[in-house]
Amino acid sequence: MSGDSVDPWATLDDLLGTEALPDHPTGTGIGRLAFYGRCSTEDNQDPKTSKAWQLGEAARFVEPLGGVVVEEFFDIGQSRSLPWERRDEASRALQALKNPNRGWDGLVVGEATRCWFGNQFSLTWPKFDRYGVSLWIPSLGGRFDAENTVHDMAMTITGGLSKSERQHVQRRVRAAMAAQVLIDGKHQGGRAPYGYQVVDAGPHPNPRKAQEGYRLRVLAVDEVAAPVVERIFALYLEGVGHKGIAQLLNAEHIPCPAAHTPHQNRHRAGDGWQGSTVRAILCNPRYTGYAIYGRWQKVEELLDPDDVAAGHVVRYRRSPFSKIVRSREPAHPAIVSVEAFTRVQFEMSARAGASMSERAQATRTRVASSHTYVLRRRIQCTICGRRMEGSHRSHATFYRCRARSLAPGSPALQDHPPNVYLREDHLTGKINAWIARLFDPAHVDSTVEALADADELADRIETQAKSFRRRIAAAESTMERLRRAIEVGWDPETLTEQYNAAAADKRAAESGLKAVDPVPQLTANDIRALVTQLGDMANALDHADRKDLAELYEALGLAIAYDHRLQVAEVSITPALRGVKKCVRGGTCALFTRYAPRRKDT
Repeated sequence: MSGDSVDPWATLDDLLGTEALPDHPTGTGIGRLAFYGRCSTEDNQDPKTSKAWQLGEAARFVEPLGGVVVEEFFDIGQSRSLPWERRDEASRALQALKNPNRGWDGLVVGEATRCWFGNQFSLTWPKFDRYGVSLWIPSLGGRFDAENTVHDMAMTITGGLSKSERQHVQRRVRAAMAAQVLIDGKHQGGRAPYGYQVVDAGPHPNPRKAQEGYRLRVLAVDEVAAPVVERIFALYLEGVGHKGIAQLLNAEHIPCPAAHTPHQNRHRAGDGWQGSTVRAILCNPRYTGYAIYGRWQKVEELLDPDDVAAGHVVRYRRSPFSKIVRSREPAHPAIVSVEAFTRVQFEMSARAGASMSERAQATRTRVASSHTYVLRRRIQCTICGRRMEGSHRSHATFYRCRARSLAPGSPALQDHPPNVYLREDHLTGKINAWIARLFDPAHVDSTVEALADADELADRIETQAKSFRRRIAAAESTMERLRRAIEVGWDPETLTEQYNAAAADKRAAESGLKAVDPVPQLTANDIRALVTQLGDMANALDHADRKDLAELYEALGLAIAYDHRLQVAEVSITPALRGVKKCVRGGTCALFTRYAPRRKDT
């Protein structure tokens, strides 16, 4: 063999366990990676453009290191304040961590501030570490190292900067919109109030936006709906109440706002006027011709006060009077005068028995029910299509559907009784008996066999464990080679970084292996023993704790459609449980049971 064909680095590479990177990514180096990004919701970026530049940044970062992106996760329209578990694509990425055959061993991001907010990184990284998946972050210049205090501090600062940026954008936008309303009375978009319509008022006053084709939009009077608004104010001043006005308008077959402009009210049924609709019109000061901004504000509340990591949910609350902005001059044609609107507000205050400021500043609290309704949100009235609400009495629990809560003039009122009642125990007894039949002597063998055969967890755990064991062995081999190099005279300082990286990879793999340590798999005999221990399954279900029973029904995907006219409840289940292949195959089983209430129950 000639000297030209001998690689002078071959001996050293074999000793140190290293190899040169190719000129282009071929899967060696840091290997196969997934990409995660998120499209900003604050600056209205184009999702396609946003994904392109974030993915480009990530690719330019990992390609020189031998990395290649093989899977992409990209959230669109998801606020950065949402935890990863509540973002669609981020949640999918977290679920993929549990799959040993996911096809990638690390995740790279394009910009960290778009991915993590506040303390989210400290709550997310342990999940990646548990399954031995690395995180590659451009702002860190490489892979995140949990033992590197600089890395930990940098990601903490990144989360704080992300939160600060979001809050700054929100304050800036709100201040700008308030100034536009105050000075120019500008329409800030959204649905036009009933009685108005949005029309084109020429080119946009901003030259740049005008060049891009944006048009100025203003409110104009709707000639059909505006007289109805005038009449509502007049009727109220004559002494007619909210519900009385709604009934009068329905009797005259005047379309309600949702029926008048269905394209703006797709979330409404449009089946008639309601007292709350009339009240909302009477409380809207925009009918005076002045632009109003800030009557409602977004408030972030903890999703679960006992679990801060679950994040917040957005609620709409009435703003304090100090935050409401009114234009200095009329911004659009008025439908009612300021004097008439003021008289209506005083009249509403007098009828309610409290001033507007007192009602606005009153503290509203939600009172949780102390009674557990096992069929809550699971019963639908087939007459009107609404869910029946729970009503607990001293002797029994009922579910009812009241006709008076329907919109006046609704077609469902023609066939709907004043009250539809369904007694809980008359239904749960039959449901429990049906479930118990799966474990009676005639069916228990097939049920136990199906449950035993359905669990594929052990195979998945063993595959994942083998992957972690291979990583541990590779890391130990690398550490052993480096120790031999030190023994033959290499400077330990030059090999410290490689040794620490191998040790960190070993610890991560050991942590992942520990996390997926196989648990004892239930055999058919184990399941049969549990069933035998329960004894009479029907009796166990009938005497089960109400909260446990509610959780069981939820796991089964129980749904009930109750037809009061036929006295029939159609019960179906759509189990979310993996496994019971021979019984349900993830499909839907239906149970039809006749409900014969006693006379006093109806």
